[in-house]
Amino acid sequence: MGAANLYPGKGSLVIDAGTCITYDFVDAKANYFGGSISPGLNMRYKALNNYTAGLPLIEQDSAFDDAYGKDTSGAMRSGVQNGIKYELTGFIESYTKEEKDINIVLTGGDSIFFDTLLKNSIFAPYIKNEPHLVLKGLNAAIQKHND
Repeated sequence: MGAANLYPGKGSLVIDAGTCITYDFVDAKANYFGGSISPGLNMRYKALNNYTAGLPLIEQDSAFDDAYGKDTSGAMRSGVQNGIKYELTGFIESYTKEEKDINIVLTGGDSIFFDTLLKNSIFAPYIKNEPHLVLKGLNAAIQKHND
């Protein structure tokens, strides 16, 4: 609802990055077709710590920009952060093959981190960061209901 209201007449891939990462597509006519859900950034770090015997609990590092890790923490960051980057670009590529001219809308608690992660990608000009998209969508729904 938020993306359809903010960008009427244009399709949007909404990536909501929080506890989980959700991918939802709304076409130019505001039709919702479904989406995908995967573990979020912190959930992935916690899973590495909780479900292995020897990996430490570490946090995201926005300065990490290596292709691979040179130690355990670096390898974990590469797996989690690069894994998410490749996941994001894979979903974006898949959706933009189907719909050439769409917005990529980032929202959620980790949207700033992902915006930074994607800043050098070929999709950067199409990415819009809307941290309060859900609230804007709820407001639009209330306004529509009151009309």
